Amino acid sequence: MPRFSLETALKVRERLEKFYQKALAEEVQVEQRYKERMQLMRSALDVHNKDLDDAKDSGLTISQLILGGQFQQRIEQQMELTQYQLKEQKEVVDLKRHELTQATQKKRALEILKDKEIKKYRDEVERLERLEADEIAQNYRRHSKT
Repeated sequence: MPRFSLETALKVRERLEKFYQKALAEEVQVEQRYKERMQLMRSALDVHNKDLDDAKDSGLTISQLILGGQFQQRIEQQMELTQYQLKEQKEVVDLKRHELTQATQKKRALEILKDKEIKKYRDEVERLERLEADEIAQNYRRHSKT
């Protein structure tokens, strides 16, 4: 069977697709870390609020209230920053996903061309085999009549 004329291009497309898959996986991991960080800060804030409510029942000093307010303010600032980073990371993930989709489509186009070329080759081989079988059958009939 002849070699596919665009085999090198297909191999390059396959490598590019794998590269984009790996890049997307890495960016998704970064996004997951941001989400985990947000969840951790939310739970820390929830614990802080619960502790603050408990402290109100048992007596709360002004210094504890000030420290609690500062802690809450820092956590909220960190959450805003992380939320912004998460939003940017989602944009990066979307971009990587788009790049992967493009690479996959280009690779698939070459695979379709390869499949068509293989089918065309097989059809030609079958046609030649039929011609040969027909010729053999005709020769057999000629020789059997004489």
